[in-house]
Amino acid sequence: MKKLLQTILCTTMLFILSITFINIGQASAKEFKDVPKKHPNYAAIQEMEKKGFISGYPDGKFRPNEPISRKHVASLLDKALKLPKASKKLIYKDVPLNLPYYQPIMNLTQAGIVSGGLNQKFNPNAPITRIQMAKILDLAFRFRLDEWTGGFHDMYMDHWGFVHANALLANGVAYGNNGKFHPNRPVTRAHYAEFLSRALEVGVTPVESGTVSREQVLDLLNRMPAEVEGVMIRGFLADKKFSEIRSQLLPYATARFTDIQMKPDYKYVCFECDTSFFPYYISELSVRLNYSQSSKDTLIVNTILLDSDGPVSGGVFVDYIFKKETEKWKIHDMTYTRIGKRNFELTQDEVKQILIRNYSYYKPVYIQFISQSEARSRDEKSGEMYTYNKYRFDVQSSYGRSTVEVRSDNGYYERY
Repeated sequence: MKKLLQTILCTTMLFILSITFINIGQASAKEFKDVPKKHPNYAAIQEMEKKGFISGYPDGKFRPNEPISRKHVASLLDKALKLPKASKKLIYKDVPLNLPYYQPIMNLTQAGIVSGGLNQKFNPNAPITRIQMAKILDLAFRFRLDEWTGGFHDMYMDHWGFVHANALLANGVAYGNNGKFHPNRPVTRAHYAEFLSRALEVGVTPVESGTVSREQVLDLLNRMPAEVEGVMIRGFLADKKFSEIRSQLLPYATARFTDIQMKPDYKYVCFECDTSFFPYYISELSVRLNYSQSSKDTLIVNTILLDSDGPVSGGVFVDYIFKKETEKWKIHDMTYTRIGKRNFELTQDEVKQILIRNYSYYKPVYIQFISQSEARSRDEKSGEMYTYNKYRFDVQSSYGRSTVEVRSDNGYYERY
């Protein structure tokens, strides 16, 4: 009996100790009085608190609906990214050495993530807007803008933060509200916790060295042209001369491309017209994308632009050259070559993939191949006749049901 009691006692003690150690190793996050479990950002706030990024106020509240200040954004981001410590020096007039948030602000500044205004002030106590936050997170995490995912109704290419907002959308960090980003709204403490949590889940994109990846190529094709086009449009709307905006183009384009290709085009810029200097891709990059490096500082990219009723019609080959200057890739050249006897020669499978992408906004979509036939066309330059295929597909989607015929030479398609 005594032996049995000893066994029970030992088992009980081991159970109690195991519970104790489990509780120590899996400490739960502190609950805030004003953030109930039903709060839409509850999980993100708890996660940030558990990681030690946020602590709330002495009264036990988090104050989720209060705007978050620029200094607090810097502090949280510095903790999350563990940035290298910047040396002590005065950069901003309103960020003295004894400011409690001096170090994280300087760390982010040294990393090129934040900067002050033209008045050399950082405005540490000012609330941060949603578009300012988008820029900071995009630069801090080096998000890949590998595709356009629809965009926002209140963010167009004339806005300086257009690319940053779309980078957050493409990476699932910010979705907006009813199709709008609301760029000038202040970010609340709860929303910043959510945005930072999502950004950390995506992670920081490693700095690539040597051979570029497909993801980096896609980012360059989407990001650089949009930045250049944005500078051109903003200059046009402000009635500025090209010489006044030239320096703003140079972070994204080489001097050669800026002066030889963008300067002559500046007089044709039209914000409200359906025209653009650069191609807008929908499905092309998913079916035809070739790239190579002739040297570590030269990247050659070849793709296509399908025929459509847009500013560049007829179907063209698109060829780019990117040059690396001061460790940054820039557009160096871009040429269009119209199809003719040399054409896309799209396969049946490629056409199906194109239709799937083009109908992606009308899910669910079902595509069935019907038939294939041959047709003839004339090369506009040489006058020679050539043969191409016509593919017919049955397409069913929320848009309706139709028969779609697609040309293999230029990708143009018609619905019946």
